[in-house]
Amino acid sequence: MSTVAEHVPFLHLCKLCQKLSDKKGKDKKVKPLIEFIQYWQNFHKKLHASDLNTTDSFFPAMRLLLPQCERQRTAYGIKEFTLAKLLIEIFCLDKNSVDAQKLLNYRSPKSANVEAGDFASVAYFVLKNRSPEKGTLTIHDINYNLDDIAANHAEKNKDNLKHDLLHLLRNTSALEQKWLMRMILKDMKLGISENTILKAFHADAKDLYNVTNSLEKVCCSLKDPSVRLHEIEISLFSPFRPMLSEMALPNQVEELMKGNSFIIETKYDGERLQLHKDGNSYMYFSRGGFDCTDTYGSSPSQGNLTPYIHKSFKSGVSKCILDGEIVIYSNKLKCIVSKGENADVQALEPDGDYEPCFCVFDILMVNDQVLSNLPLMDRVAHIKNTFTAIENKIRYTEQLVASTNTEVTEELNKAIDSRLEGIVVKNPSSIYKPNIRKGGGWLKVKPEYIENLMDELDLLIIGGYYGEGRRSNVISHFLLGVASPEQIDGGPKCFYSFSKVGSGYTLKELHELSGKLGDHWKPFDPKKSPSCLIIGGGRKEQPDLWIEPSKSVIVQVKASEINRSKGFATNCTLRFPRVEKIRYDKPWYNCMTTIELEELRNLAQGRLATKRSVASEEEESPKKQRIQKERVIATIAPHFRPTDVSAVQKVSELFKDKEICIIFASLEKKQGMEKCIAEHGGKFVQNPGNKTFCVVCDKITAKVKNIISTNMYDIVKSEWIENCVQQKTLLQWVPGDLLHATQETRDKLSEYFDKYGDSFTEELTERTLRKIFDNISSEEWMAVDISNQKIEVIEKGLFSHPRPYGLFRECWIHIKSDNNQTMSVEERSNSFKLLCFKLRLHGANLCKNIDDSTTHIVIQSSNSGSVEDCRSDLKNGNHHIVTEQWVIDCITENKLLNEEEYEEHKNEEMSSDDSLFSF
Repeated sequence: MSTVAEHVPFLHLCKLCQKLSDKKGKDKKVKPLIEFIQYWQNFHKKLHASDLNTTDSFFPAMRLLLPQCERQRTAYGIKEFTLAKLLIEIFCLDKNSVDAQKLLNYRSPKSANVEAGDFASVAYFVLKNRSPEKGTLTIHDINYNLDDIAANHAEKNKDNLKHDLLHLLRNTSALEQKWLMRMILKDMKLGISENTILKAFHADAKDLYNVTNSLEKVCCSLKDPSVRLHEIEISLFSPFRPMLSEMALPNQVEELMKGNSFIIETKYDGERLQLHKDGNSYMYFSRGGFDCTDTYGSSPSQGNLTPYIHKSFKSGVSKCILDGEIVIYSNKLKCIVSKGENADVQALEPDGDYEPCFCVFDILMVNDQVLSNLPLMDRVAHIKNTFTAIENKIRYTEQLVASTNTEVTEELNKAIDSRLEGIVVKNPSSIYKPNIRKGGGWLKVKPEYIENLMDELDLLIIGGYYGEGRRSNVISHFLLGVASPEQIDGGPKCFYSFSKVGSGYTLKELHELSGKLGDHWKPFDPKKSPSCLIIGGGRKEQPDLWIEPSKSVIVQVKASEINRSKGFATNCTLRFPRVEKIRYDKPWYNCMTTIELEELRNLAQGRLATKRSVASEEEESPKKQRIQKERVIATIAPHFRPTDVSAVQKVSELFKDKEICIIFASLEKKQGMEKCIAEHGGKFVQNPGNKTFCVVCDKITAKVKNIISTNMYDIVKSEWIENCVQQKTLLQWVPGDLLHATQETRDKLSEYFDKYGDSFTEELTERTLRKIFDNISSEEWMAVDISNQKIEVIEKGLFSHPRPYGLFRECWIHIKSDNNQTMSVEERSNSFKLLCFKLRLHGANLCKNIDDSTTHIVIQSSNSGSVEDCRSDLKNGNHHIVTEQWVIDCITENKLLNEEEYEEHKNEEMSSDDSLFSF
């Protein structure tokens, strides 16, 4: 069956988009949009006059106008940089040509004549002379090829993806290519919102889309603009946009709730999730309507959630739709943990400590009854009749009925202490309104909304990013860094990239800051990164420009928490950062250091809300808050608090007057070690200070690396503590105890140990000897010791009788092995080391290479032909070529034997009795 999209040229839609982009003012933009929709609808009536039940609709055009809303289509996996490389390859551009560089550096203000920062506009100027004057594709063709590109991306078929893209580019004009790229990048820049476009299509389109989150369903259900949608129902297996909460302060709740009682719920740090169930069939949708059923499971036999919660649903429940938050649960800690600091909830390892847990706070359908129009209290009553809670899999969200602002403050403080995001306050009589935030009766109260509850960070601007569109020539975002604790010339040695920020300042403040920094910006070349900056590995985090730290400015930043991130040099970054103040009063070197960042990160599991709120009318007046600061109480998360040793009994004074910092990844081991220190009279701290004796750890972590970089502390293995306790004495450190030593400690140890850890005074044991041998490389085993010559002179002067340990003193020996394949690599290495040791013990000079000074070549081989092979290779040499047996026999008889007898001697296997030493 023919469709309208098969008859309408793609060029018509692109001309509409260009009109919308060029015109100023909402009314002027809406008029041509409505005309295009009416043109489509009239065409539809003519084409389907005899088929009133056709499924054809405006959807093919709508999904191109609003590509960011079309969630049902798989992602294309193409961003600006990837698209630039594909265009260079498809059009056979020289990578170093001007046009290719414009595409790759589209953000630079020199990359094109206009609209730098907008990739589609830059590509338009590059490709307009290489493209056909008129395109031949329809809207249907464009959708068909875009769907193919998405499928090839999902299947990682790059060749087919390039083929589809090449087909599109060869059959479209430059104008069409410009808008095609914006559709692929899902950034249309039309100057009007999605709500305006939906309203232009139908008066009820926005409401229906909020419920269904499906453009296709909107276009199919609302074909006739004269037919209104009087009742919107939430339906099974159709995602809807969830109801949202508006921001509020604790002292505003009573007024917003009009003096009535309200419900307080915990606000978990997770991802919004809706669960749809029909018998054994399940579907899961994210807040944006993305289908994540593959992760959680479409049936009781699939996924990382459905198999565990299927049996929790009560027998009378066959269908339901639940709304809630999917969070991360730690089986080890027996609690919900922060999403940002631990992992992506949709990418958890199946056998790891963390697993997904669904916290349900609303229900929209049970069996065939839609509940969205019921008051919240009535809906909540259905939840506990739907399923039985499982602590680590599916649970009810805790709810408390309250009526005062004081109760709100108390619950917010409990959330802060538990390292949660905050609380949600709900009107018990509120009905469920999809995608409604303001006026719906739901309020969210978070620590970051309240002055003085959040830790603020002083960070240095080290890089800048150009904006897009009207801000293409302006540095609108900044890369922030923290300082290395290591000093050089009175300032930090270098700065580590930590976070990007692009909000919190006014245009006036941005203009003033740009004036201060403008003359000091330098283009950033990732291949020649400045030595004073450690940027990290993330391409998208690399700045367009960089600045010398001494020429830069500190900004005071507030954020909700610190999350892991591989894109920055600190391996972490800020979540929702914003600039609170530009600190022109602070010198550039007084910003946060990497050690301070690690301490703050450990203080509260990355959360930056470490203070409690005090109920006060002054909360609503930020000006008053700045004048009179609230009294705050600092708290530390249980996982990072010092171990409670109040019940520990002291058994000795072994570590008396010793302050020791314990750094372990394992909470259990850390607590055990801290109790051990306390039992034996010592003091433990969470971070090293001026009085710290040493730092004890079991492996080198990021925090330990930062401590090592200061070179202020000795880093000791945990074995040393255990050995001290076992031997009931404070043992002196030996090289094997230390992961890092200060210069003072290294100087002291050099008086008693050589560079391999061999003691000058202590007797060797098999264990210590093995450790010493492990510290000696193969090259060092072969190294020539010139002091042998001096020893030879001394021996001849003092001893007239044979010298067993100077037997080979005048011999310069090179050992040659034929890499006997009957022995393992480790066995060959040990055999080689043992032979070297025997020769050195009896005074031999070992040669790494064969030269004129070499007197003997010892063949270490089980192959009888090795001697002859060696002789043929070294015909002109004046060396004795002997087998390993010559060495053994010389040592046994305590004299140098005639080499000629061993040159043709077949190498015999050495029995265990022949070995001089046994390990």
